[in-house]
Amino acid sequence: MKPISAIILSATMLCTISCSDNNDEPLQPDDNDTPYISVIDYSPAPGQFINEIPEYEEGDTQETINAKVEELLNNGDMISLGAWGGSVTLKLKTSIVNIVDKPDFRIKGNAIYANASTEAVRYGSAEPGIIMVMQDTNGNGVADDVWYEIKGDQTANASENYTVTYYLPDDNATDTEFIRWVASDGTSGYLNRNAAYHSHNFFPQWRKNVTSLTFSGKRLPDNGYYNSSTGNFDLICYTGYADSHPNNVDASQIDIDNAIDHDGNHVDLTSIDFIKIYTAVLQTNGALGECSTEVAGIEPLNQ
Repeated sequence: MKPISAIILSATMLCTISCSDNNDEPLQPDDNDTPYISVIDYSPAPGQFINEIPEYEEGDTQETINAKVEELLNNGDMISLGAWGGSVTLKLKTSIVNIVDKPDFRIKGNAIYANASTEAVRYGSAEPGIIMVMQDTNGNGVADDVWYEIKGDQTANASENYTVTYYLPDDNATDTEFIRWVASDGTSGYLNRNAAYHSHNFFPQWRKNVTSLTFSGKRLPDNGYYNSSTGNFDLICYTGYADSHPNNVDASQIDIDNAIDHDGNHVDLTSIDFIKIYTAVLQTNGALGECSTEVAGIEPLNQ
């Protein structure tokens, strides 16, 4: 986690605001043997922190990586979801109850505000991830009910049914054109690499003999804008998403009342038992690299 913050701060000179507060301790399990979060699946897209958080070790499988992710999140430490589409799917030990007209939880990340941002326009380091929630309606403890999306301030502007394929770089790949991607709308581009910090393989190395990875979902509008006066990218803080506002501000709180179905209709959920987060912006921001949602745990607000 600390290397991420250090790189972001040195690359952007954004702010000295801390992303922690007195309430940043993770929710503790009832005993030492049972995590409060179980990882169902960790499927990151390629990215600069993949194979680093969690750290890949020779012989790791999907199961051992899931276990590493679970340990990090239950300790309040950071994982990265990589570029657009990369995801983590979680099961909660204890349901988060929906308290009507009150925010119910937050997903902790490492977003920060720039010193020059204002209440009217918040920007800084924001890498928004779409949040999906599920209630265990059939009571079987398996994530086989219906996923619902938490509506955010960019839901109406999102590209739906979007698909992106990332291709394993070959020996001729350069740092500026490191990993090629092709999207379902006909666009294409590259994820760059800042080799001074990240010279490793951006593809998840536990996925053996994989030469491409494909993800589907919604794509939010780009939130990064180059500021010629500072030479930095300013990343607009969207609301209603993971890793888009600092953990200690109200704007990072999530309300289950904002859950919507596939058609955009409001749904009434009494509680949630599963959460899925995926990186929702497909953009590379200079020295910052690709937009990649980071997650550091779930904080219920009314337990």
